[in-house]
Amino acid sequence: MKKLATISLFIFGVVLTAILTAGLVFYQNNKNGNQVSGSKVDVLTQEKIKQIEASGKTLVLNMAEIKKHNNSADCWMLISGNVYDITSFFGSHPGGNATMEATCGTNATDAYDTKDPYATSTSGGRNHSSNARNMLKDYYLGALNSVIGSTSSTGSKKTNTSPTDSVSPASQPTTTSLPSKVIKPIITPAGQIT
Repeated sequence: MKKLATISLFIFGVVLTAILTAGLVFYQNNKNGNQVSGSKVDVLTQEKIKQIEASGKTLVLNMAEIKKHNNSADCWMLISGNVYDITSFFGSHPGGNATMEATCGTNATDAYDTKDPYATSTSGGRNHSSNARNMLKDYYLGALNSVIGSTSSTGSKKTNTSPTDSVSPASQPTTTSLPSKVIKPIITPAGQIT
């Protein structure tokens, strides 16, 4: 009887170890396996901007345009005054697709700042990590009301430098890889955009 209990306990330990190991491997594969690398995302964003420029048209990054991109197959968001195309991040978000899809085509600042797709500025919540803020700049299209594409009959391009208004330095996107793609609006001391 003592021998049977020892063998049963040993088998239980082996099975438990196997289950825990399989769970850890599954978790790590799902956590890291679906993430899109920053350089791949940056290339996708650059290609999208080049397509707009090649069409000879201009695209104003305003709320009317953002609202057109309101689903997981084409998802743009406004976060802290900047427009991001996060379409290629679907399937990689640790919180799942539903948390992002609820804010496609909207001003997602409160949702991003609180990790809550239904957040308001007073509802509180948890902030995204510094890693998430760094990843966000790979999806940057331009500042709100900036222009992408040809802006005159001669086809000259306007440029947009990284916005400095209303964005903390940690989350501020850079456009070093997109120096001649979009224009930054001028904001007067009264807060009007020119």
